[in-house]
Amino acid sequence: MKIMFINNNLKKFEYEPNKSNWNLFPSLLKKRGQEVLSLGKYEYFKFYKEYKNFKPDIIKIDWIPGSLIPLILKKLGLIKCPIVMDWSDYFDEMMTNYPRFIVRFMENYTVKNADYVTTASKRNEMRAKEMGQKVLYIPHGYFVGNKETKTNLDKLKTKESNLKVIYLGDQSKWKKVDEIIEVAKELDFDLFLIGTINLEFQESAKEFKNIHFIGRVDELEVRAILKQGDILINTSNQDCNYKFIDYISVGKPILAFDELPANVFTNRVNAYLTSDFKRALRILIENKELRDKLEMNVKKLKVCNWDEVADKHIKLYRRLIKCQI
Repeated sequence: MKIMFINNNLKKFEYEPNKSNWNLFPSLLKKRGQEVLSLGKYEYFKFYKEYKNFKPDIIKIDWIPGSLIPLILKKLGLIKCPIVMDWSDYFDEMMTNYPRFIVRFMENYTVKNADYVTTASKRNEMRAKEMGQKVLYIPHGYFVGNKETKTNLDKLKTKESNLKVIYLGDQSKWKKVDEIIEVAKELDFDLFLIGTINLEFQESAKEFKNIHFIGRVDELEVRAILKQGDILINTSNQDCNYKFIDYISVGKPILAFDELPANVFTNRVNAYLTSDFKRALRILIENKELRDKLEMNVKKLKVCNWDEVADKHIKLYRRLIKCQI
């Protein structure tokens, strides 16, 4: 099967197979014997030439405005294969450099005019259904591997009695990471931040020994580090980011925002959902029985590894191609 990708990268490049980001998926398909061509944002206007040369069986789009090009060409009868929109972002909220009504128009046009939609977001699944679009909910995956890590959180924490609270991922104000750092300055626990270090945040916390900026780690070590945590925290108002899958896969108590994550979790059953992280952390730190309950129930949630996720997409693509013939 020949699969053509349209994405937001700068240009065509080889994908790294062990990176949890939007560059991951083509490598998973190539690993499974699929022929893949990916075009970046500076190659959108070469799309039709590349399409004619590559002759894909299916086109996968996951970014606007580049996704408009194949959809318009298909309207004109120049594209013959199915086009699948992978709608796992909230474009009208994220693309703040553009007028919101334009972003919303492009997003809605793309979703409505694709032949099929896949999404890792329960919210986007519901929105696609409201638009009358065919949609398949496929959550993100996690990396299989038991690579040992030299990172020992028990040796790093400042007090023997302190719980280990872990945040994984983007350290930005949009993800409210600064709020958790402020809470760690006031409460007795050790906060471990895994991911590219935000130097501004690091500077603001330099006097607090219980706030640890671990930095980026090998993807295959992530789960080994998460398993050492007592509480795994996700501050962003999303229902489909990578860290939730990693968190669920290790079966540790999860603390998350109480809006969109409620599409995935049940409050005080398999996660603690809140808009007041300071109060929630205080409750979880003091209530071991509640932590044990969350841990027991989160282990009942089913998540797939990345290979299983790729197989689900391939199965859908083959079905769409078969229907097209």
